[in-house]
Amino acid sequence: MTTTRRPTYGANYFERLPDGPGLHRLHYNSCTLVDFALLVLRAGETYTFNTEAKEYGMDLLLGEAAIAAGPEEWALGGRSSVFDSLPSGAYVGCGEMVRISARTDAQIALGSAPSRTPIPSYPIHPSDVVTGHWGADATRRDFRYLINSDRPSERLWLAEVMVTNGRWATYPPHKHEDIPEDVFQEEMYYYRVDPAHGFGFCAQFEGLVGADYAFLIRDNTVHKMPHGYHTVAAAPGYRVWYLAVYAGRDKRHKPSPHPDHVNFAANGPSASTK
Repeated sequence: MTTTRRPTYGANYFERLPDGPGLHRLHYNSCTLVDFALLVLRAGETYTFNTEAKEYGMDLLLGEAAIAAGPEEWALGGRSSVFDSLPSGAYVGCGEMVRISARTDAQIALGSAPSRTPIPSYPIHPSDVVTGHWGADATRRDFRYLINSDRPSERLWLAEVMVTNGRWATYPPHKHEDIPEDVFQEEMYYYRVDPAHGFGFCAQFEGLVGADYAFLIRDNTVHKMPHGYHTVAAAPGYRVWYLAVYAGRDKRHKPSPHPDHVNFAANGPSASTK
């Protein structure tokens, strides 16, 4: 008897990563530029690799580690939670040997994009992180930029975002597709939830997606967005944190908001775009 395996719903756009020791790559990457991996090291372990034709943004999620790129080495980290402290990490350009040595149990997020431009590597300390918030009321979310337009990279951006207690992020929904009307960028969100048994929701729809998808955000999940409008919400009583990794053909960044929702504040008194 022949059986047909049913494809996983939305696997092109969403998946869950393991959380044990090791390097955890995406099972399937629907993006052509942006990539993501989670590195989990025990105290005393070391991971070494060559960036080759990519640039990397590294976010030390938990623990302490030394990151060496070429002749430089930086002692970084110290967070016990991504929710309550500013991040530290590093930018490492193409063609560099990298060594990550865990001084305690550590988790490091590795976002990357293609690069042919040698850019000097540099550490990112909490004092370097640009913080603030977007939106208000039901759309308030806090951001922490590790790599933005003012920090050197060929095309890579890296930011932490946190949304809490029934609020929405990436709102109004926006996209940045490979079409003449948009400034093209691919994007990935890597999620954490507090408490860890909590949840949120994210959506990807219209545009070049060709369908409407909704996904349940759990701890250690990844949302892959090569195209389509997208948005995020935290369930009441929970905090959703995500690391946004995005890149286009160059460093330009200009999301296109959904025309049906850009003026959402006019629909009722509880929403605001301030």
